Amino acid sequence: MDDGEVTLWLQEHGRAGKLSLELAQQLARESHLGWYVAPHSHNRFAIGKLTLAKVSSRHIVTDADGNALTFDSVADAKQFLQDKFGINASQVFGY
Repeated sequence: MDDGEVTLWLQEHGRAGKLSLELAQQLARESHLGWYVAPHSHNRFAIGKLTLAKVSSRHIVTDADGNALTFDSVADAKQFLQDKFGINASQVFGY
């Protein structure tokens, strides 16, 4: 799945910028590249998917209430990506 196909998939399946856990799992089966861990508020870390398209370049994975799915540490976030999505290599961004 190339970057344009990922963008179209995201437009068809969810709101720009937010990606439900269920949709993120579906997308991870199709596209293993571009997943990331980034700092979130109050020393927490969020996970998401990057694209290079103009619509929305970052898509944050959210919980059932639509809030960012966050973790206590980078290691916890990376482990979640590996266990739940099968993503073995993710980018880690700092502040």
